[in-house]
Amino acid sequence: MFEPPLINQLLGTGAVILGFILAGILARQMELHELEKQRKLEERDTKIIQAFNEAVEIGRELEREEIRQNIRREFQGFTFDNERPEGLKPEPLALPEPKKVIMKVLR
Repeated sequence: MFEPPLINQLLGTGAVILGFILAGILARQMELHELEKQRKLEERDTKIIQAFNEAVEIGRELEREEIRQNIRREFQGFTFDNERPEGLKPEPLALPEPKKVIMKVLR
């Protein structure tokens, strides 16, 4: 049986070790690339959420400003205070009026 010389054995072992080291470096680079990609996506999502929150806050502020303007506006009173409603039948407040027959019995 033929055994290779010691130099060839050392070179072969060195090549295998170097291959494992390079494979580890490549795996680490790919992992870093994925982490960087994920970080960029998270930054983009955060910016989108911040822009959405700012837009919502602007809308709320506009709504509040409109409410403030309505509060500052002079109150003109209810319609009934200014002019009497015509053509509307009066609303019953609770129960309908008792019939006159019942009123006679109670007296």
